[in-house]
Amino acid sequence: YYGLIAREQTTRFTGGSDCLLYMLQYNEYNNQKLGDQMQLKDVGEFNFIRQIQDNTIYDSSTVVYGIGDDCAVYSAAPDMDQLISTDTMVEGVHFSFHYMKPYDVGHRLMTANLSDIAAMGGNPKQIVLSIAAPQHIDTEILDEIYRGIKAQCQRYKLNILGGDTVRTEGPMVWTVTIIGEVPKGTAVMRSGAQVGDVVGVTNYVGYAATGLGALSYNLEGYDMTKIGHQRPDPQIELGEQLRQLGVHSMNDISDGLGSELNEIASASNVSILVEESAIPLHEETYTLAKHLQTKPVDYALYGGEDFQLVFTAPKSLVPKLENLAGITLIGEVVTGPPKVEMVTQDRTIKTIEAKGYNHFHES
Repeated sequence: YYGLIAREQTTRFTGGSDCLLYMLQYNEYNNQKLGDQMQLKDVGEFNFIRQIQDNTIYDSSTVVYGIGDDCAVYSAAPDMDQLISTDTMVEGVHFSFHYMKPYDVGHRLMTANLSDIAAMGGNPKQIVLSIAAPQHIDTEILDEIYRGIKAQCQRYKLNILGGDTVRTEGPMVWTVTIIGEVPKGTAVMRSGAQVGDVVGVTNYVGYAATGLGALSYNLEGYDMTKIGHQRPDPQIELGEQLRQLGVHSMNDISDGLGSELNEIASASNVSILVEESAIPLHEETYTLAKHLQTKPVDYALYGGEDFQLVFTAPKSLVPKLENLAGITLIGEVVTGPPKVEMVTQDRTIKTIEAKGYNHFHES
């Protein structure tokens, strides 16, 4: 977990060793020249698939038959509802090798999918994945992307049941379809927010956008938030805990806090009011905003790709939420038409539009 607010969860990077090791690995990769290794056209699609199909099953209890036939076969528990979601990442749009290693691409692709399961309070179980790649791509790059994918699958006991590999003349495209489960009738929807609910988020928001901004401007430092952009982690455990507590609605923060709050407000037909001063921002966000003369809160509202969770919950849960590691309460659900408003630092009310990444221009 990166950049966590909670007491016991802030220990991972405090010594700096993990962060330093990662940055050294990132710099080492960026000093390599792409195109030096064996290319996909030299290996062929089917040989490449055979090379990567090892170590794909991490929970065999649900798998009847995996890779090797027209379809995979898996079993679903009768007391569970099934969850399914798909995410696609396109080279040059969703990721760039200027800012991340191939391993990071696989890690981040999986986090985007896992985060959808987390937002429902679910448990991930299976994936299928597809890749469209140019024939001149180094197989080492593809291997590293798969290694990032498999590391996340191993961590969350997630099985890779199959997929497809095709040639493209354009940039690489990676698509993952994820299947999860949740106890019947308990999936947390966006549409469940109720007037009187408190609004909360997990950990820091604007974290990944800060890292991307620092990388884009080639700024020294910002090591924590750079990792937050390159290797964000999904909030599977917190999503399950929040579901078990009985939160009313939840959404994952992939397109910016402003966009996700508006989705909850629209789906639930409620108004949401948040406090700017309560939104948890990392110190590196304040530093970057000062350097670029932008507004710190905009990184949270419009940056996206934090893969944190935003939720609403009955006020009766406040004592339990305040004791749950990594949770910050930032507002409330109020009577009114579907909209999101924010009480700013100077105590004025500002409407928060449902817009995503906007390069943090002044609004």
